[in-house]
Amino acid sequence: MKRDAPAIAQRVARQLTRDAAREPLVSDEFSRHDFETALATTHHALWVDDTSGRIRGHLYGATFDDLLRGRQTWSGPDGYSFDFDHVLDALCERAYPQWRSEGSSAHLVWALAGHGTRVWTDRGYRIVSVRGGIALDEAYDVHWPEGFSLRRAGPSDLAAVVRFDEQIDLAQGVDVASLRPAQREATRADLRELLDDPDCHCYFVELDSQPVAQCVTFSLAPLRGNFDATVYVSALAVRPDQQRRSIATRLLRTIFNDATASGAHYAEVRWHIDNEPATSLWSAIGFRPTYVQLRRSLGDLAER
Repeated sequence: MKRDAPAIAQRVARQLTRDAAREPLVSDEFSRHDFETALATTHHALWVDDTSGRIRGHLYGATFDDLLRGRQTWSGPDGYSFDFDHVLDALCERAYPQWRSEGSSAHLVWALAGHGTRVWTDRGYRIVSVRGGIALDEAYDVHWPEGFSLRRAGPSDLAAVVRFDEQIDLAQGVDVASLRPAQREATRADLRELLDDPDCHCYFVELDSQPVAQCVTFSLAPLRGNFDATVYVSALAVRPDQQRRSIATRLLRTIFNDATASGAHYAEVRWHIDNEPATSLWSAIGFRPTYVQLRRSLGDLAER
């Protein structure tokens, strides 16, 4: 693995350069040294096709536990490369049994939106979520109607944040009533930690001192395909009786102004493809898809 790291890093660098040429919101910033070090020290399996005497492709996936779906395996934009479709097929044929042996139920992969998805959908993968980006290159003039106010949520707001989280789950097709007590408590613990984190900002929109909307932001950690100085926007929710009143738009524009003032140049958001209101909102705000996440069950393959 250590021997192959430099050649794989070179392939990933070329791939990112191609992606950035196709989509300006994708960054080709890439530290080969850091990537090579990560490959050389990883505990996860890495497959390489070098049947022709040179590397024609690679496939890497990290298997982790997911709160709702159990163990799954993820491959980022740097987790694969292939010169020909049959090379990808050969790599997957070797990887799937290993991932299943680790208890993984599915493989998820990030691919460039539009240009990079067909090779995966042709192999039974389904698009499940989208990464979208926007350049923060303008200042917004935001006016709130009488009675509305903004503040930062804190630990004492946990109950309201949990309600907003359940609203988001429902919009994404999660049957909240079916969640096990352990799953509910894990979610509460995550939200409690978020509210205690000084690097996370949970915006609350209130109407007559009652929360009607929320949104969480934080500086995005280094991630393949993202620019530095990117703010991550998540957990946006508006109380049902207050929807379609431009609250989300005003809130996001306020967030963009704050992020720009703090030195951010880009914002990123992710949404589930089945969440139609979110798809419409983020597109209307100006977010453009950069990568999509595709999923294929490994269970049905084991039955063949």
